[in-house]
Amino acid sequence: ISPFALGSLPATLLKPLAKLLGLPQEGLALNTDQWDGYTADRRELLAHLRGNAIRNTVFLTGDIHMAWANDVPVNAGTYPLSASAATEFVVTSVTSDNLDDILKVGEGTVSAVAAPLIRAANRHVHWVDTDRHGFGVLDLTAERAQMDYYVLSDRTRPDAAAAWARSYRTRSGTQKIERADAPV
Repeated sequence: ISPFALGSLPATLLKPLAKLLGLPQEGLALNTDQWDGYTADRRELLAHLRGNAIRNTVFLTGDIHMAWANDVPVNAGTYPLSASAATEFVVTSVTSDNLDDILKVGEGTVSAVAAPLIRAANRHVHWVDTDRHGFGVLDLTAERAQMDYYVLSDRTRPDAAAAWARSYRTRSGTQKIERADAPV
């Protein structure tokens, strides 16, 4: 649900430029089968959350074969100056191809290049792993929601080992992602 951009301009230029060119201020649609193709719906949903003071919204998503931990900004073009309406945890695939598989390169090759670029252009993205396979375990309490990300040693083996990779949480009332030091 978090918007995604490829380029990065200062917020003072991005918003007027988008308006001048008649572009969506949330960014251009890259994959119209995902939220990129539904910017008006996304804008309405986030406005509803914010307008009704609905707090502690966590989106759990997947089916893009990558792992992400994101804030969900009301206006990505002015984030972090604008508010975050929610947070989002995206889990990767267990066995389906992801970017390194599609490109036929070694694990970590794509993430080493893509992750810093994605994060630089999308200040609401706290973490992205485009290459590894695995799963997530979500733990909810009154104080926080925490996603523990695990990776598999070999997606082709039924007896593959799973190892903890990272954890992120959002504390109650913050609508912001932060890294956690250990799994629950």
